[in-house]
Amino acid sequence: MKRKIGLILGCIFLLAAIAPTVVFASNTSLYNNNTNSNYTSFTITDTGEARVACEYFGYADITTGATITIKIEKRNFLLFWSDVIEETTVVTGESYYNVFRYQLSDTGTYRCKVTYTISGTGGADDVITFEDTAKYS
Repeated sequence: MKRKIGLILGCIFLLAAIAPTVVFASNTSLYNNNTNSNYTSFTITDTGEARVACEYFGYADITTGATITIKIEKRNFLLFWSDVIEETTVVTGESYYNVFRYQLSDTGTYRCKVTYTISGTGGADDVITFEDTAKYS
């Protein structure tokens, strides 16, 4: 009985170790050094305006700023994506909020990837990633 339980637990640990990690939501990161919280969203309006809301809060006297990279891609066929927009913004301060707006020219499915690299004196930079898809019909 103990051998079966050990075998089952070993299989569970092995599967957990090799299972892929997929990021599809905000607040997914390895942070705590310089970042207190983070919020990101991606939407597309009926008129084709892509809106990317980016926000982070750091710590007073610790967080010094961030580099925020936004990349929007359009789906071509089933598995292929083509670049539409890529923008990098460098900001200073312990907090930041902005809604970036981009006009899309074609209908279809779009993927947005946002990467925050938040710096400060709290240790290594925090890297926060976000990925989501939205449809413009």
